[in-house]
Amino acid sequence: MTVTSAVPRAIVFEDHAGLASTLSDLLEERLGYDVAACAGCIEEALRVAHVARCDVAVVDLDLQGIMAYPALDELKRRGIPYVLATSALPVDIPTRYIAPMVRKPYSAQQLEDAIREASQRRAS
Repeated sequence: MTVTSAVPRAIVFEDHAGLASTLSDLLEERLGYDVAACAGCIEEALRVAHVARCDVAVVDLDLQGIMAYPALDELKRRGIPYVLATSALPVDIPTRYIAPMVRKPYSAQQLEDAIREASQRRAS
């Protein structure tokens, strides 16, 4: 379920605490998002994917050695657009999970563009 509010909300799935913190700061301070939740492992990502009210998710595919595909399935089921923020190569990602992507390391502008693209795909 996508949320419509004055301040857009995001969730972050990232297992590296420093990157998760930096990404959250970037989303909040530069892009104007309220970060509703962060998850660093697949179990927490699944829980968040089931319950979080948000407009977009930023997802690292590899969460402590486990691929985040089950969490992506839940985001897709709920109609929540997502951006893949990963070092994985597109050729290594199953086609059903292809989405706007930023390759680590990425810039704020690259992330903003990918979020915009993911949101537009959802709207169309």
